Amino acid sequence: MAYDLLIKGGRIYDGSGMPSYMGDVAVRNGRIVEIGRISGGAARTIDAGGLAVAPGFIDHHTHMDAQIFWDPYATSEPQHGVTSIVMGNCGLTLAPTAESDHDALVKSFVRVEAMPRSVLEMGVPWGWHTYGEYLDALEGKIGVNVGGLVGHIAVRQRVMGEESVERAATAKEIEHMRGHVLEAMESGALGFSTNRNERHMREDGKPVGSRLATDEEFFALCQVLSELNSGIIETILGLNKVEHFQFYDRVARATGRPVLWQSLQHRWAEPELWRKQLDAVAPIFADGYQAYGLSHTVPLVRRFTLKNCQVFDELPVWKALMFLPIEARREAFKDPATRDKMRADFSAPRHINFHRRWDVLRVDKTIKAENQKYAGKSIAEVASMRVQEPLDAFLDLALEEDLETVFWNANNGGDVDAMGEILRSPFVLMGTSDAGAHVQFGADFGYGTTLLGLWVRERQVMTLEHAIHKLTFHVASIVGLTGRGLLRPGYAADVVLFDPATVDSHEPEWAYDYPGNTKRLIQRSDGIKTTIVNGRPIFADGKLTGDLPGEILRGSAYRGRQAAAA
Repeated sequence: MAYDLLIKGGRIYDGSGMPSYMGDVAVRNGRIVEIGRISGGAARTIDAGGLAVAPGFIDHHTHMDAQIFWDPYATSEPQHGVTSIVMGNCGLTLAPTAESDHDALVKSFVRVEAMPRSVLEMGVPWGWHTYGEYLDALEGKIGVNVGGLVGHIAVRQRVMGEESVERAATAKEIEHMRGHVLEAMESGALGFSTNRNERHMREDGKPVGSRLATDEEFFALCQVLSELNSGIIETILGLNKVEHFQFYDRVARATGRPVLWQSLQHRWAEPELWRKQLDAVAPIFADGYQAYGLSHTVPLVRRFTLKNCQVFDELPVWKALMFLPIEARREAFKDPATRDKMRADFSAPRHINFHRRWDVLRVDKTIKAENQKYAGKSIAEVASMRVQEPLDAFLDLALEEDLETVFWNANNGGDVDAMGEILRSPFVLMGTSDAGAHVQFGADFGYGTTLLGLWVRERQVMTLEHAIHKLTFHVASIVGLTGRGLLRPGYAADVVLFDPATVDSHEPEWAYDYPGNTKRLIQRSDGIKTTIVNGRPIFADGKLTGDLPGEILRGSAYRGRQAAAA
């Protein structure tokens, strides 16, 4: 046969943003070898009549660092057309590490990324020390392509131990950290990530180590990427402020590397902030530097109970209550004096991300049949139905159900016109799925299918060609994934076939597929027919195929690539 795989008769959206066209795609040895009207035979032919044929989507903001070991498909990513993921964001990685550091790294993942400790303890097969050894441990065992950033938290812990969460680093320690970042980059890391979010702490309440880093330390580590002329710098500063753009500008100019910052979205608490952010970042690009804001296609939804909750961490009184043992927490919620303190804390004038709007916070699921009438209602509506103040209705409903009531919250993404402008901006990098994290609070795997269904087909905020470009080659170009993100001869055969008339994402649902049968939220899709990685289908006809063709995506500083080119 001339080809291993032939995709016939689809409409090709090649990832460039150029107009789509009818054609066939031929694949051999995991690469696209021909596009057009192809007559040669193939070992396998897929009829793509009526379907869009596009490059596989690239999810650049995941926390799959642990999950990928027990779930080589990064489920539910392939169900949404994703063929490549990037992990290690927000300063969080599982390498470099010493054996004595394992629990400290777990503490950060447990709290910052809301991952069950038992799952991490059962599922992570420690055995590596360097970042390169960590990547090597995944080689040949994955269904999707996997790349990663090396995280500041792990680098700091590896050099300073527990003092990483207590103090600034010495000059000698910074130099040792630079060595670990260099090793990671030369082993294939796609960049470096850090975390200065004042809300992010470990399971024991101590700040994540990167929050204690000085500018001197941060810039010294970023300079490694500048010297290598390789990699991206991803950062999260916490509460979004226009003043942050002075910092992004400094990083971009000092390193010459693309900076990815979080995040640019419509927010209920500050409905005009997104416009100020776009105005503030434009001069950076005008001067020839890159500082891309990360944005989402859907409200960043968090489902929670009052047994397991981080939504109110910006409110000191509420946060303290959420750290109490369950029984003590339950009694506190009943106490009128405590409620008065919670009420005052809720309404105190301070700058926070949480919107403080009872008309946005709503009931997602009730436990008792008699309370089913509240499901889908906002807390403001529940309060009216119960003839109570909103706080009292919120707490009393939860107490009636032993704190098992599931609530729904979204701080952002509600203004359609604002989101349309954000999504179209060339300064915005699409997608902050956080896949692999917050697994019992939300599931945002479907940001791409939501873009194609809700924003393109229904709301028509951009063309299908533009949307696919934003999910593929735009990402590949910024992150440095050479040979991916386009349908072109010589490029990797990462391909998704979908129906533009039906593509969309489902509401998240519960699955019990984590280690120890632990529950987590997954998300299914409509319209995704086939997801192909390196020329081999991994998702077809609504199910995973069992094939593991994924590759480790290594950056341009990778020593192995340099040796091969010599």
